[in-house]
Amino acid sequence: MLFTGLARLEGVDTSTGSIWYEAGRQWAMENGISDGTNMDNSLTREQLATMLWRYAGEPAANSLSGYADAAGVSDWAAQAMAWCVEQGIIGGTTATTLSPQTQATRAQVATILMRLVESSGRSSYSAGP
Repeated sequence: MLFTGLARLEGVDTSTGSIWYEAGRQWAMENGISDGTNMDNSLTREQLATMLWRYAGEPAANSLSGYADAAGVSDWAAQAMAWCVEQGIIGGTTATTLSPQTQATRAQVATILMRLVESSGRSSYSAGP
């Protein structure tokens, strides 16, 4: 679902392929957002942050020192999570926790994608062809 949404945001026709996410998956792999594996698995919050950070071009970020569970963020996701928090794309699950290793719920993904679109300054999003 994430790949398809991001691909559509970029104007990719995602109606092709033998499975509903095939075009989005191919686009994500071609653009270095994901390696395209484990498509049926759930995403953790830090995995989601990492893909969005890659989508944004891997911008620099500061730290997550304000969160009690900052040490629980995997090393490979630390910059991504910090960037998403700094940009207001991902918020804490409480005032002091990020819950980086928990599964990202559909509601969280929807909210996070909405924040990404809003922060990008885009005025519209196409739900598909």
